[in-house]
Amino acid sequence: MPIPCGVHVKTLGQYYAEAFTAENQFGIGMISNWLSLIVFIWLLSLSFLIIRANSNAPENRFMAVLIACEGFKAAYHMKNITPPGHEWWFIDQYLWNFNTTFFISAHVCSVAMYLCFPIYYRVKQLAFLYKPIFQRHAWYLMPLMTIIFMIIATDLWVYENNGWIICSEVGALPTYEMQIGVVSESMQKTLDSIGTCPTVGEWAFEDVPLFGFFMVAFSPFISIVALLVMRTSMKQYEAEEHRDSSNRLTSRSLYIGFLGKVIGNMLFFTTLFIIIPMLSGGFGNAPSFGELLVNDLSNNRGLSNILYEYAWIFTGLMMPLPFAFEGLMFAHASMKDTVLGIDSKLRRTFRNSIFTGIGAVLFLIGSEVMESFIGYGAFGGVFLGAGVLIVRKPIITSLDRFSNKIMPSVVAESEKAYLQAYSASGSDGEITEAERRILVATANALNITSARVLELEKSLGFQEINSEPQPTSEPAVVQQWTDEAGHTWRLMDNQTTMWWDGTDWQQV
Repeated sequence: MPIPCGVHVKTLGQYYAEAFTAENQFGIGMISNWLSLIVFIWLLSLSFLIIRANSNAPENRFMAVLIACEGFKAAYHMKNITPPGHEWWFIDQYLWNFNTTFFISAHVCSVAMYLCFPIYYRVKQLAFLYKPIFQRHAWYLMPLMTIIFMIIATDLWVYENNGWIICSEVGALPTYEMQIGVVSESMQKTLDSIGTCPTVGEWAFEDVPLFGFFMVAFSPFISIVALLVMRTSMKQYEAEEHRDSSNRLTSRSLYIGFLGKVIGNMLFFTTLFIIIPMLSGGFGNAPSFGELLVNDLSNNRGLSNILYEYAWIFTGLMMPLPFAFEGLMFAHASMKDTVLGIDSKLRRTFRNSIFTGIGAVLFLIGSEVMESFIGYGAFGGVFLGAGVLIVRKPIITSLDRFSNKIMPSVVAESEKAYLQAYSASGSDGEITEAERRILVATANALNITSARVLELEKSLGFQEINSEPQPTSEPAVVQQWTDEAGHTWRLMDNQTTMWWDGTDWQQV
């Protein structure tokens, strides 16, 4: 169908200017779109670091592949960083893969990887899987089998129909422009549900295969199974090994990462299938695209509609954020023993991200409140958002405690011995040169590198000390004499010899 004349296609500047208005929730929706890209890059970077930390370890290879899969799942909303409309198809035809082909493939691969956890992390009941031969091959066989499956089962998941709903005039019937395929029966129902055009613009619509919905719904349940496996593994390591053992901390970090992701997924589904339908007048089913479009374009600023809009934004945030937290914990589990200081770096990342999120939430609350009272929300947002800086220190302290609890530092027995010596030496508030020499000798005897010594002293909360040379007393005179030429000499208690040059004592 040809595109009607008079359709206004947004420029990139107009698209972003409109995104950061009160009608569009002050840009939080656009932030969630870019967050998908940021988390995608973040998880791929963690995947690379895990491989680089120990490329020969099967566990690292397995974890790197899994985190990469989670990254592609988190990238679902990347497509929305460009304006809607057929004229942007030259970019969208590539970004579209992130919420179609890549998205579904990543779900299939991650489900297979979840089922491999007993291969890499011991569980008594599944001990027959905890074999080196399985560990050497499972990490690449699962992605390979995913590729084979996606090729064989193309008819199940391929997105055959994609296009644009076009409203060229208010009150007119919507038309469409297909980029791929034809208008299916379900897409026609979407067109019919809109009725007449409430405004002018273009909006994407597509025929989503049932297999895509199935994989999205199935993945959280497999995550719950993996969560139970990791909890069992953690409890068994706690019972069998020293409570500070590396294996226990690894299972603990994996468990916390999975727990955070599962909670995020459950919040996503609860919001999508319960809260949003309740706010839109239905229950138990996600609203159709037509209902969403009409509600969005009605520009109703009532409380229920505001909550409805934020509920949709929340589902957008619950796509990348749980995966980001999962990747954070998985990186801690995989690199805590091999990358110097990774635990403290990850804790800082977590703390700063949460603090920024608190500021963003307060900005939104202040903006919505002031928008309701005086029609200008930015003032309230800036007031509350900046107000969090006043109480920054106690918030940061609380976040530090929490991050230290979920990502504890890994300290070996030899390092504990060094810290005990360091603590004893600095009990008077300073480290003398003699004490520092003893500490250096202690670190060498315990095979602790100087870089690790510095990390231990800083990351575990020890105060910086004054390492300047301590003032020493003047050497005492042991013997003084005058030679035949009339020169006066002194032998000092530090075994140096001094002579008088007529003005001052000079060391020979």
